[in-house]
Amino acid sequence: MRIFFFFIFLPCFSFSQPCDSLLIESITNPGPYLVDNIDDNDGLRDGLDYYDATIYYPQNVTGSLPGIIFVPGYSNTQFTIQNWGLFLASHGIVTMTIGTNTLLDTHIERRDALLDALITLKSENFRFNSPLFGRIDTSNMAVGGFSKGGGGAQLAAVIDSNLKAVISLYPWLENISALDLNHSVPLFIASGELDLIAPPSLHANIHYNYTPSTTNKLLYEIQNATHDPLSGPYAGNNELGIMVLSWLKNYLIEDTCYCPVLLNPPITSSSYMTNLNCDFLPLGNMQFIKQDPEIKFTIDILGRKIKEHNNKLLFLIYDNGKVEKKIIFH
Repeated sequence: MRIFFFFIFLPCFSFSQPCDSLLIESITNPGPYLVDNIDDNDGLRDGLDYYDATIYYPQNVTGSLPGIIFVPGYSNTQFTIQNWGLFLASHGIVTMTIGTNTLLDTHIERRDALLDALITLKSENFRFNSPLFGRIDTSNMAVGGFSKGGGGAQLAAVIDSNLKAVISLYPWLENISALDLNHSVPLFIASGELDLIAPPSLHANIHYNYTPSTTNKLLYEIQNATHDPLSGPYAGNNELGIMVLSWLKNYLIEDTCYCPVLLNPPITSSSYMTNLNCDFLPLGNMQFIKQDPEIKFTIDILGRKIKEHNNKLLFLIYDNGKVEKKIIFH
């Protein structure tokens, strides 16, 4: 892939940060890491508000790892969401899937199951016999769920504002109000165009509209999709996995290289809404490169011709596949 840059010679300052695994081919299923797992038989804490649990984690990864917990939908077992564990862990995100105390648990009980499981996942960082001992970043946690579990994930964010992201898949909540969804945790919603159990107009769309406009949020309605938990990250011809991973990379791992991916509606979307803005780029851990000429215009990573302005985030892709993230300051 080649991107050409055109310059006029006015001075400005440039900061750059590498973008790893940015190309679409590198964020599909599976990821670069081998995955292992532990369950209740391996010494996990036994939470009272959920039934069983499995933690999927990447092997041979250095540094602290972020985590996310998924809870299934009404009448569904943990098995129906475990494909998310395998997928996300292969991309470096510790993923815990849980079951509910009964298959008929309410959205409130699924909320409580997620919050209880958060305690369990974080405690693995301190359990000496755990393969995750000292490896979990307990300050970078997210929650997710399917159907009533997706509704429960939304409610968990209202209680725990320290969460970094919410993944609400085909969400379902009854008697919903704006007060129920008043939180600031970045929210990703997936819905199915042909979902007859949780029709988007009665559930996902309302979730999006009722979540505050000040909260970063995205709604991806998948063309021709139904209410199917087993499709997991493969839904939308694998595009759901790409979008969820990009959301978590952006907010859970704070790698803004993935932000532009989220601005480009997937081919399989029948409806797509977001208030996300990728122009802002935090300057922490960025290295001064050199004084460069002002960029008059360029083509961004999504193939669009853009004009340069202050604090504009650019992506430079070289012939050898190297990707750099750059922001220009006049």
